[in-house]
Amino acid sequence: MEIRLKQGKKKFRFAVMPPEYELTSESNHTQVNIHAFGEINLIGKRKLKTVSFSSFFPKKVESYCDYNTFPSPKASVKKIEKMKNKGVMRLIMTGTPINMKCTIESFVWGENDGTGDINFTLEFREYRKIKAKRKKKKEKVTNKLEPAMTDRLSKDVEGGYYLVKKNDNIRTIAKNLTGSSANWKAIYEMNRDAIGPNPLLLHAGQRLVIKVED
Repeated sequence: MEIRLKQGKKKFRFAVMPPEYELTSESNHTQVNIHAFGEINLIGKRKLKTVSFSSFFPKKVESYCDYNTFPSPKASVKKIEKMKNKGVMRLIMTGTPINMKCTIESFVWGENDGTGDINFTLEFREYRKIKAKRKKKKEKVTNKLEPAMTDRLSKDVEGGYYLVKKNDNIRTIAKNLTGSSANWKAIYEMNRDAIGPNPLLLHAGQRLVIKVED
């Protein structure tokens, strides 16, 4: 088994494996006592998982070390502190199901003998990012002018035609003439040959057909 931390380009591998680790997975259930029925359990959502373990940062290379190029105990403490203060990281424990984004909730360390080793206890808490989904309001688009807009045609339309002015675009024309920008496609379909393949390319003085179909 290997235990690694990864935070962007920063990486840390623990040199001495802990004798054990603990993973806590809980749910936020609620117990309610209902009169004449008794206690019931309302099922809630899961809580964030936590992982904790204890080990030490070795001063010297020994047979129990997983690799030889580990940083000094003080350098290890400094690196863990920096990662803790920066925030989210990934905890990977090979050979176990643990591979998750997390934060360091607590980091307790100290020396209790003359070996130069530093003992520590780490507790990690799972990190879950919330993504808010925004629903886009769909605009109703048809190939015909909406019948409800018949009475709202602008006075700018004479004989079923509209003369394009400077800075006009097809959506504002539809909005000003019919009351709804959703009618732009219907106007474009009526004038596709005159406008061309790009409905955004209008020219001042261009005459557009604006007719309501029965």
